[in-house]
Amino acid sequence: MKTRSVHLVKKSNSMKKLAFILLLSLQSLTSAIPQEHVTITGKMIDLETKEPLSFATINIQNTPKGVVANEDGSFDFTFPAKFLRDTIVFSMAGYQHEKYLIQSLIKPEPIRVELLKKAVLLAEVVVTNKKLTAREILDIALANIKNNYPTKPFEFKAFYRDYKQENDKCISVFEAAISAYDKGYSKVSNKDLLREKVVLEQVRKSLNVAYKTHVFATINVMKELLQLNDVRYQSRSLNKREIKYYQYEIAGYDIVNNRLMYKIQAKDDWRYFIYVDVSTYAIPRIEMNFEWSKGVDENTWVRDSIRYNQTAATMLMDFQMIDGIYYPRYCSFTANLEAFDPSSDNLLFTSYLMQEYMVTDIDFNPEEKPEKEDRMDPH
Repeated sequence: MKTRSVHLVKKSNSMKKLAFILLLSLQSLTSAIPQEHVTITGKMIDLETKEPLSFATINIQNTPKGVVANEDGSFDFTFPAKFLRDTIVFSMAGYQHEKYLIQSLIKPEPIRVELLKKAVLLAEVVVTNKKLTAREILDIALANIKNNYPTKPFEFKAFYRDYKQENDKCISVFEAAISAYDKGYSKVSNKDLLREKVVLEQVRKSLNVAYKTHVFATINVMKELLQLNDVRYQSRSLNKREIKYYQYEIAGYDIVNNRLMYKIQAKDDWRYFIYVDVSTYAIPRIEMNFEWSKGVDENTWVRDSIRYNQTAATMLMDFQMIDGIYYPRYCSFTANLEAFDPSSDNLLFTSYLMQEYMVTDIDFNPEEKPEKEDRMDPH
């Protein structure tokens, strides 16, 4: 156990943005937290640059309980008091993780946690499977899904949020506490069918919203987000049938959850990065980040006499390892759209969508759920 002190900081304006922290929003959906719960509030920063660590993770060691910090590194983690004697882990991709006894962090003021960047030595890279191509690495990773991911039923609870803007103004917020029952990462025959059985436990949403953007009013955005789990659905960058047609390359090596990874780049329009463990061939993270030039045909369509151009999109699918098996931890997606008058090419409005879910608990022995799915209607 490291003994480096945890620095205390005074509350700043950034702490007023706690409405954006996942767990705090989850708490607002439920009744007041009883006294048998404990809350640790703080901020995570880079030890050297003092820059905030956006979306760093905080979790109780060897459990699925955790939260993700917001964009300025701030977090608010509430959990049952029975974990007071356990260890809390602060982590971020590319950084050395820090562990502390939870009891040592119970303070009246917010804490500051500083993480040190972890260097990947060249020697560590040179000795790893030099002869494997990027496509061969992915083939091995897909063949090992049954060894690295759950094959038995499990149920996860999560906080879900989607946020929509038009003309840079927020028009809709939807937040929900959800539970999702999954029979395990078995073979997927129909990738359009949602495999998880989803129940909305608590909901808070904007009312009487009139969308200009037709996709906001016509799609089930939660279903779309759950199906971004390419490992679970073996789709897009990990589609077994199409993978032979893609161009992949080893873009380098990186550290994820304190483990050395191949960083595989899919050289297509969507610019995927797939992180593959050099030892187990698990895929703990998939990222996508791309921007399109105006008028690119593949990202343009016409609906109701309006031409839509998708100008940017990002995606992050992150897993957590528990007892050697990887379970979902966090997923996010953003999209930027521009709407034009097809005849005049005048810009009518802009749109922005942000979605995310953060897993807060996992039941490894759940009761089987009925076949009915509580789908989220377009909102």
